[in-house]
Amino acid sequence: MAQIRSLSRSVMFGAAVALVLGNCAVNAQNYQRRVLLLYPYDDVHPSTAEAGAGMRKRLVEKSPSKLDIYTDFLDLARFPTEADELRSAHHLADKYASKPLDLIVALNSEAEHFLLKYRSIIAPNVPIVFCCARPEVAMAADRPANVTGVFSEFDANKTIALAQQLQPDARNLIIVSGSSEIDQGWLKSLRTGIEPYEHSFNIEYWVGLPYETLLERASHLSRDTIVIFITVYGDGTGRPFVPALVVEALATAASAPVYGPSDTYLGRGIVGGHMSSFESMGADAADMALEILAGRDPAMLAPRSSENRKFQVDARQLLRWHIPERNIPKSTLVSFRQPTIWEEHRNLVLATIFVILLQAIMITALLVQMLARRRAEKWLRESEERWRSVFEMSTVGIALADRNFRFQATNTAFQKMFGRTDEQLHGLTPLDLSAEEERESLKLLFEQVHEGKQQSYESVQRYKRKDGALIWVHAYVSRMQDNESEAPLFLATAIDVTGRKRAEAASRDALSDLARVTRLTTMGEMTASIAHEINQPLGAIVTGGSAGLRWLANAKPDLEEARACFRRIVNDGHRASQVINGIRTMLVKGDGERELLDINGLVREVLVFAHAELENKGIMVRAELNENLPEVLVDRIQLQQVVLNLVLNGIDAMAALSSRPRVLKLRSERNGSANLIVTVEDSGTGIDRSIISQIFEAFFTTKRHGIGMGLSICRSIAVAHGGQLSVSSGYPYGSVFRLELPANQLNAA
Repeated sequence: MAQIRSLSRSVMFGAAVALVLGNCAVNAQNYQRRVLLLYPYDDVHPSTAEAGAGMRKRLVEKSPSKLDIYTDFLDLARFPTEADELRSAHHLADKYASKPLDLIVALNSEAEHFLLKYRSIIAPNVPIVFCCARPEVAMAADRPANVTGVFSEFDANKTIALAQQLQPDARNLIIVSGSSEIDQGWLKSLRTGIEPYEHSFNIEYWVGLPYETLLERASHLSRDTIVIFITVYGDGTGRPFVPALVVEALATAASAPVYGPSDTYLGRGIVGGHMSSFESMGADAADMALEILAGRDPAMLAPRSSENRKFQVDARQLLRWHIPERNIPKSTLVSFRQPTIWEEHRNLVLATIFVILLQAIMITALLVQMLARRRAEKWLRESEERWRSVFEMSTVGIALADRNFRFQATNTAFQKMFGRTDEQLHGLTPLDLSAEEERESLKLLFEQVHEGKQQSYESVQRYKRKDGALIWVHAYVSRMQDNESEAPLFLATAIDVTGRKRAEAASRDALSDLARVTRLTTMGEMTASIAHEINQPLGAIVTGGSAGLRWLANAKPDLEEARACFRRIVNDGHRASQVINGIRTMLVKGDGERELLDINGLVREVLVFAHAELENKGIMVRAELNENLPEVLVDRIQLQQVVLNLVLNGIDAMAALSSRPRVLKLRSERNGSANLIVTVEDSGTGIDRSIISQIFEAFFTTKRHGIGMGLSICRSIAVAHGGQLSVSSGYPYGSVFRLELPANQLNAA
């Protein structure tokens, strides 16, 4: 038992550890690393700005997870005191207290020195990656183990060597630097590269001069002088400066060429130098930062120098100082080179050559076309007499056309057909003679034959005579090939079929008349219903009359009973009259007046009209009429026509039905407060979904003997009354028609 309890405790402990580790793994995946980019100055110093931009870009592009990148500026050039630094350190500590940093990037030696000095306040033990630091700072013996990065090696020796090669007659060398601690640090690191030239030049160190004095002295230099600009973060008066702006002003004022070891100086007036790219150094430092963020021990990553250094010169300054390009060392990158005439106007030259070639091609093409046309005309002249007799003897219109379908010769029958002489037809095309609405289809046929996709075409289309009359022409056009010329010819035969077309139109009119007769015949289908509805009141009248006579024939006539019989006779007479008037008005042409009606009463009237037809077809009617409906303002006759048409359509839909009961449902109901709906639903075969959208189109019908106007007229009547008529498939079969009408607002409530 003890072993079992021990085993149980072990399992539970293992499960707890696994759960904790799992949660840690999830939290690690969701944790967003925080990186601080610490700039030593403000945001206008090009060197650190470019390095920071290169680093941020590389971090965003290559980080496997999203980083939270922060930015802060120490502005050490304007706030250099220890008190200033201490305030900045406490500010950073407070700022990131709630957002612990995973890595800090120092964007030059001054930023690195600041971090190392106040690291215990800002972020103890957080790894630091420096960028653009001086070599002696980066490789210091007391550098902490988790501090590494990329340092810049401004090689003054190679920059002076470049200047010496470009100015072989130079005798004087001026070294320009500022008075701030930053300037002094860079000058100290570069001085060992300057010392070897002390015997080759008269060297002067302009260190810490006031800004105005520096520019004034530079303007009086002799032409055999080389000026090497290091940095000026502060002048002798203590004013802070941006080195790139100082070198730009210096290069403008100087009467001798100026050089520098930083690529941020290039393009600001210096001739050139041996330079490192600050953007590339930022990218290299970002790669080291990503390795550390991925778990690499910073102590295993030794500081390294940026390898992206090369000679660079400004071609504009070479021209300014009349320095020949042959003096430039090999592999030197020449920037801002003025393009040659070919480089500057290459597109214009190529375009001119293209235009000349295109003109030559077009002229050649025109000459070839002219030669071909002349050959064709010669062939036509030689063959004219041979074909003329054939043309004149034929009773069919014949025309000969060239490759562009222009008429070259026509016979008498063709000329009479179009009411033009041969001279008037010459040069025209069938498109010129065709009716305007026929031209697109005729043009398509031309293209098919002209492109060789077919050898001939046949068409029956309308053409216009010279007098404006339209004629129907049956044309047959075939392609012919001249043995002596590559240009094809076309032979067209034309027959005037206007008479045949008129006969076809007359036939269509006859068919239309027959359709109208058919529609009138369809109206006779209601005869049985009419007779049935009239016979009922007439029978009642006869019965009432007989009863009345008997009451009067009694020894003592019962006048009250007789009066009752006569009242029934009068009512039945009115009923018969109403039936006849209703049917008559449905057949009378024209619209009636609108009146307020009970929609249920109108539906019942229609069912009375169709009673015999429903009974004969064995159809069961289910009327579900809501008695609490407002009246509608409608034309009684038109609305009877709509409902009757829907009822008759339902009867026709169930005529051939034998597998289930034939049921016609009529339902009235409200649709909100503004509308009423009358639904007519049958249990027939329904309407095919593919044609249901066409059911209300004029002349569309699914009936064998229908003309397709009933439902179209019904929808028009519904719309004219401010309503609508729609159809849908019934469930599980049949069709459902919905007639929606606006309720009369006076009694809608």
